[in-house]
Amino acid sequence: MNFDFLLENPIISISLGFILGSIVGSFFNVCATRIPYGLSIIRPPSSCPSCKNKILWFQNIPIVSWLLLRGKASCCDYKIPRRYLFTELGSGVIFAYLFYKFSFDGDLPILFLSMIFASIMIIVSVIDLETMLIPDRFSIGGSFVGLSLSLFFPVLHGFSLNPLQSEMIAGLWTSFLGLIISSALLFWIGSIAETFLKKEALGQGDIKLLGCIGAFCGWQGGVFSIFGGAILGTVLMIPVLVAQKIRCGKDQQENEKFGWGVEIPFGPFLAMTALLYFIVLKERVDVWFEQVEGNFVYLFPRL
Repeated sequence: MNFDFLLENPIISISLGFILGSIVGSFFNVCATRIPYGLSIIRPPSSCPSCKNKILWFQNIPIVSWLLLRGKASCCDYKIPRRYLFTELGSGVIFAYLFYKFSFDGDLPILFLSMIFASIMIIVSVIDLETMLIPDRFSIGGSFVGLSLSLFFPVLHGFSLNPLQSEMIAGLWTSFLGLIISSALLFWIGSIAETFLKKEALGQGDIKLLGCIGAFCGWQGGVFSIFGGAILGTVLMIPVLVAQKIRCGKDQQENEKFGWGVEIPFGPFLAMTALLYFIVLKERVDVWFEQVEGNFVYLFPRL
């Protein structure tokens, strides 16, 4: 039976994407809760963090259960973090847009690749916000996934859907360059900042995550994510820090907690700008980089 008509209908396609994304987002919450602490994501079944009662299936429906329970466990007074709702909702919205963008013109391989990349970025963001850590299985592991997919699906980097062997090799090379250039650039930025600030400015997890982003997006996407993530982080965090300062008032201990120089997870901002590049701005950013390269060659023709 042919189900192509489901993806060709915008309403059905977006709905399928949202439902799938919210379900996957629920799994992302499990990963964020267990993986940083070395726990299995399969066993034991989900249970209340407070009273340890088993969570029944109808209490674990993405988005719906949190809203019906009003963010409170049915078995005790435990307040379910809003992170669960936001992760499921955000994943649903992102997947819905991916289905809308890539399912109409027979771009199913690109849809498949984009879902993999989006999943890695979402999981990394949630874990980094919770623990200030980025597990190697997602950064380094994601880099190897990006390299492998670039070899077998070079359409990831703009080559044809039915690639020749030369295109497969070119896709792998593009991914490898993206990994090396992106992570190396962020490493040197962090090293220079550390020299001036006299303390660690960037975690190693961020650098390895940039390698993963470069493997999927090429060096253009990696460079865009570095500077775009810095701008996005500044725009979003400065008002938050100022508001915290004002709210804390004269409480010196609280002011130190939210003062300038406080550690802020950079991974979510890198991930957000990488997703923005991958699904929205790729063509525009790549054209801009091509213009910069052309101007550089024109000014320095002998180099």
